[in-house]
Amino acid sequence: MFRPVPVPTLPPSTALADLAMAAPDHAWLAGTTGVFTSRPSTPLVLRWTGVDWVEETLPALTAAASLAAISAAAPDDVWAVGNSAGRPLVLHYDGARWHSVTTPAIVWAKAVAAIAPDDVHIVGSGSDTLHWDGHDWTRATILTSPRETLHTITATAPDDVWAGGGGVTGAGPATYEYPVLIHWDGHTWTDLHGPRLDHGHIARLAATAPDNLWLAHTHDTEGLHIHHYDGRRWHPVPPPGDADRLSLHGVAAGWTWGIHATRRSFETRPAYHRWTGDDWTRVPLPDNLARASASHVGLTTDGELTWAYLKTAAGVHILRHTAP
Repeated sequence: MFRPVPVPTLPPSTALADLAMAAPDHAWLAGTTGVFTSRPSTPLVLRWTGVDWVEETLPALTAAASLAAISAAAPDDVWAVGNSAGRPLVLHYDGARWHSVTTPAIVWAKAVAAIAPDDVHIVGSGSDTLHWDGHDWTRATILTSPRETLHTITATAPDDVWAGGGGVTGAGPATYEYPVLIHWDGHTWTDLHGPRLDHGHIARLAATAPDNLWLAHTHDTEGLHIHHYDGRRWHPVPPPGDADRLSLHGVAAGWTWGIHATRRSFETRPAYHRWTGDDWTRVPLPDNLARASASHVGLTTDGELTWAYLKTAAGVHILRHTAP
């Protein structure tokens, strides 16, 4: 069962984006405050101290900004990315404080994979990626079409980085979206076919090892499809069964998350499922959260420890789950 942990009071305008952890007592949650208000939006990072979550002091910015993703290579090496004034917003935590980092421009930074202090990859809504080697940033155009874009990235080693997204082809009524999957081997990016996917795009990639990669593929009409890579081949994984209307939002290594609603209600309840090796099992939530209408649902795991977040009318909630 998930157990809630103390969270600071955040404004109702808070939007949650991503979770990362580097060790059991080192985790971070990225988001944005001031969303859909008359005030400029500002980035938000919460840090787990081992006792509670606290709001981090971030560098002052001169324009509205938002965060989309966060990744941690170590307790003193955390990267958060987003956008501000039409340029990538890149923040780095060195274990003591956060710093703004200047990078080459790419379109709308959306995801980051921090592997080591000298090895960081960033992807965004365009054909370019950014790579940090400890001294310099390198921008590379890696997609074959300007109508292709990347949404997600994950890494298990310097020579095992995966990024995914989608492209658009056709015109008018014949326009459709197709998935894009690329792999970094430590030297170059290679365009891969991946699992047999139909129309749509790759919404989420997550891995804990080279032989444990999970992929969530958003189909145009059928919702989220799940696939698992065992280091040799891809296997389709049936989605969790649910008597209610279940809408999956993402996948982690052995987990899915989303929202469900009864057929006579428009209220959306949070739903987290864990893969048993043969099937999915619903992971219970505290009663007050299981009954609450929720949004901004998300999760990260290292295989043993799992952190999840959700937002209800009562505020932001962060939950912890430890594997038996």
